Formats: sequence, structure tokens, C-alpha cells
Amino acid sequence: MNQFYTPFGPLLMRGVLSDNVFDILLKVSNSTRYNMDQDFRNHLAGNIAEGYALKFTSSEQSTVHDEFINLAKTYMTESKIRRKIKKFGRPKIQDVQIVEPIWVNFMKHGEWNPSHFHAGIISFVAYLKVPKEISQENLEAEHCKVSNQPTAGKIQWTYGESIHFSETYFNQTPVEKDVWLFPSDLKHMVYPYKSQVERVSISCNFK
Repeated sequence: MNQFYTPFGPLLMRGVLSDNVFDILLKVSNSTRYNMDQDFRNHLAGNIAEGYALKFTSSEQSTVHDEFINLAKTYMTESKIRRKIKKFGRPKIQDVQIVEPIWVNFMKHGEWNPSHFHAGIISFVAYLKVPKEISQENLEAEHCKVSNQPTAGKIQWTYGESIHFSETYFNQTPVEKDVWLFPSDLKHMVYPYKSQVERVSISCNFK
């Protein structure tokens, strides 16, 4: 079941990958790893050692694209209902398509994604591997326990001015198989973590 959030102006959607698409993404991500012909880091804001553009077979691409585009259409439909979508400068819901490529990030301890935004009109992030040590770090590690905003490994979206009775950021701890969709020009970032583990995420944009 998709969930919708409006912590500030823009709409965010949380969904879940199907088992079939999850398995395809994990398989292709692992088979692409270490292939430097697919190195995609110079197109990305992330301060990470491994980010790759993914290549699918025609059958895999059809399955993945169908699911991703259906999620984007759901997001656009809900945005229209909530009057969160501009009447001009956007494609019709039935015309939305993926901006190639879909890419994967293998994020390790100490790496991070600084505040940035994407191309296109809608951005997408999904999580293929999220070790429990990252969420435990926020609850148990001394550097997080003493903080009034423990954010190890969290994704954060920011929007608007800091004023009374209004929030300007929205933090979420990634969960395996979770999908998030949001406006591509909404600024977001990913905080580093200290746990000696690796997290794997997939991203793409729509136009």
C-alpha cells in the first residue's frame, strides 16, 4: 500500500518494490559491480566509491520499467488530486517515462550524499540492502544518543524557510524494499554512518 506525506509543501510517496523487481534489481546491481565501463559517479553528487549505471536485458527492463512507471503514475495522480501539480510544464500522466539510466549506489561507512536535486520532474529511490546496524547506530551509539537529531544513514528532504509552526526538513531511516518518489527539484541529502556495513540503493528520474 502506498503512503503519502506532506511534511511541507511538496508531496512525497512511499511504496514497496515487488519481490520480482527487487530480485531483478539486486541481481543486475551485483553483476554490474566493479564494471568500470558502467561507472556513473561523475554524473552524481554522492561522495561514494561505487555508483554504476545499470544495464538490463529487454525482458528485465520491461518488468522494471513497468513497475517504476506505474509508481510514478500513482504519484502524479495523487499530486493532481491534492492540487500539488502544475498545470503547465509537465507531461500528461499517461506520457511519463524514465530518464535513462537507472543507477545503483553501494554506500559504505563514512560516505555521504550532499544536498542536491535531480533532473526530470520526479525522482525515485529504492533500497536493496539496509543492514540493521545503521538503525541501531541511531538508537545505541553514543554519538547519536546524545544528539537531539540522530541522523546516521538517514535520507533528508528539505524545503522552505525556517519559521515558527512550520517544518523545513523530513528525515527517514531507509528500509529494505522501500521506494520513495518526490519532485526531482526537491533538495535532499543522505547522512553518513559509522557502522562497518554497506547499504545498496537504486535511483532514477522521470520526465
